[in-house]
Amino acid sequence: MISALRLLQSDMRLVRRDAMLFFYLIAPLLLMSALWFGVPAANDVLIAYFAFDLSEYYGLITGVSLLLVSLILGCMCGFMMLDERDDHLIEYFAVTPLSRKGYLVCRLATAVILSVIYDAVLLLFAAPEPVPITHILYLLPMAALEAPLIALFLVAFASNKVEGLALSKGASLMVAVPAAAWFIGPPIKYGFGIFPAFWIYEILRGDSGQWQALLLMLAGTGVHLLAVYVMLQKFLRRQD
Repeated sequence: MISALRLLQSDMRLVRRDAMLFFYLIAPLLLMSALWFGVPAANDVLIAYFAFDLSEYYGLITGVSLLLVSLILGCMCGFMMLDERDDHLIEYFAVTPLSRKGYLVCRLATAVILSVIYDAVLLLFAAPEPVPITHILYLLPMAALEAPLIALFLVAFASNKVEGLALSKGASLMVAVPAAAWFIGPPIKYGFGIFPAFWIYEILRGDSGQWQALLLMLAGTGVHLLAVYVMLQKFLRRQD
């Protein structure tokens, strides 16, 4: 526990010193502000000048924003892990009381906790249309797992921070590609179910009842856990 607190203190100092990491920490707040103020204003303009009602896509916009928050936080944690690997700090943590397992738990738990906090704030206060509390409870477990999934993806495939930056662009496809299912009907759209983010979009469609949303959450959480497990094994093999 003491080792974990020391790691957290070290993280806080690192974020204060590194401008990019600090930006990643505040970027979700900027995104929420744009979502809260910008989307309704854009909708008013589109209706007035183009007779286009953006409100039909509020669920999609909320889903993209939710996943972008997790993407940002996942990249932040992933870059921190890449820095620590480059500096051989992961090997150092492995022989301390924290241990490599404890280090990974702390890193991934940080990503999950930050994601839950930011995502809850977004869904409760910044979404362009109200999201039912039950749906928020279904969305948070999946959205929270997106952050460690992205972090593990970066450290599993990137050799250094420069490669991590390039891969983070590719990671954004995990958000963008399943969004296409919003415009595709069943059964074809379920082919996107291999993407963890797909299940978040499906709940935010708003056309599923409580029990159907629960089933979507269970399926989506299972897909997320499987993806996290695969990325974790890939990372551990690379470390060995």
